[in-house]
Amino acid sequence: MSSHSATGTPSAETTVLCSATDVTRFTEQVLTAIGLHGDDARDMAAQIMSSELAGHESHGLRRLPEYVQRARGGLADPAATATVDLDTGALTRMDGHGAFGHLVMRDATRLVTERARTHGIAAVAVHNADFAGRLADFCEQAAREGFATLIYVNDSGSGQDVAPPGGLAGRLSTNPIAAGIPRAHSPHLVLDMATSAVALGRMAEEHDRGTAIPPAWASGEVLHPFGGIKGFGLALVAEALAGALTTAGTVSTAPAPERQGVFMIAIHVDAMRPLEDFTAEVERFAAHVKDVPLAKGKPPVRIPGESSAENTRRRQAHGVPIRAFTWRRLDVLAAEFNLSLPNQVMS
Repeated sequence: MSSHSATGTPSAETTVLCSATDVTRFTEQVLTAIGLHGDDARDMAAQIMSSELAGHESHGLRRLPEYVQRARGGLADPAATATVDLDTGALTRMDGHGAFGHLVMRDATRLVTERARTHGIAAVAVHNADFAGRLADFCEQAAREGFATLIYVNDSGSGQDVAPPGGLAGRLSTNPIAAGIPRAHSPHLVLDMATSAVALGRMAEEHDRGTAIPPAWASGEVLHPFGGIKGFGLALVAEALAGALTTAGTVSTAPAPERQGVFMIAIHVDAMRPLEDFTAEVERFAAHVKDVPLAKGKPPVRIPGESSAENTRRRQAHGVPIRAFTWRRLDVLAAEFNLSLPNQVMS
């Protein structure tokens, strides 16, 4: 019997607190139910939970029903495995065959760091992949192994939700970019951001919360680039590298598949200078940047990656707060797949 409703339905204002272990188990069970198995189900569940633990709920559990629907609708293939369709040594290209982007990017990260270990620097181009979640996980994974990374992403010409500066209609996707820099210890310096003023997932999250969308983010449902022409320029770079260079496709008036293109570069730090020397210098300049007089009421400066790591530590220790609207969606999945919802814990 499913115990999907045994814990009751929270009101709109509440959150449900659950252990990270229980929520990860539930997520993996749902992914297994739609056709992922073994390492694939485990790794994708871990990535979804990484977002939730880090405080980036927009790419966490609230997306689980979406992944179920994409698999059922044929937009993502749970059984697919990415393959290499071009190999020049330091440069490779992977066809995702419609697999979930979480798994394609897992494999792409392994491949590009392996090649960078051999060649000093390497790049992998990904096309025909379903959408991945946050890019931070892949940057962090590579940084732990001593690689600096740069990632550029587009939507293969679909999802034209971002207007050029001054434009009234969408012409680009949110075109995320990410970078990872090894530090002497985790968390590493990891930047992961959309080139739009806000990610679409964050927009959807705010809609679910009933929060008004700031005018700086969007006009209606059309997003603005962040930083005006600066974000717009970065979006164009991402479109060129992730869309044109990878063969994934770029924005135009023609219909485009709901797929993701990715261009990822990895640099083996140790091939340029000893990793310990590099990370020691990173620590020195990071400490200098953080040691700054603060304006009244402002919090201490944090290096990108530190806030997410602190959120993760807190939620692993004290529980994952799941918002009411997300809990209701998990309840539907539990009933559908005859699963038990994660157990609630006392706050």
